[in-house]
Amino acid sequence: MGGGSGYVTIKLRLPSILVEKLERVARRRGVRRGRLIASLLADWIEDYIEDRFEPFSTRDNRINIVDKLLGEIIPVTIMKGELYCEYCKSFTCGHTRYAKKIYARKKLMAKRGF
Repeated sequence: MGGGSGYVTIKLRLPSILVEKLERVARRRGVRRGRLIASLLADWIEDYIEDRFEPFSTRDNRINIVDKLLGEIIPVTIMKGELYCEYCKSFTCGHTRYAKKIYARKKLMAKRGF
């Protein structure tokens, strides 16, 4: 199982109808099924992990977030006026929810003159 890369391979036994639905969602989002499952699992356990995210860098239309659970830097950009996660290919994942908090703090600080 797994190599020295910090990743572990896990085999899941899932009903074929669930695999088909996951495959459909992954194709629609343009991501691999494994990445989709990792993202969904990470979002599901988000409530149980403190300090999962931290800001890495911010620009006017982009924020890079360190996801400690996935071990990656996740880019979140503004697309169609909404925050969009490049990793999950989603507008509604945990990364976009965290980015909204960062942008809200940034706006508040700017409003206060900092």
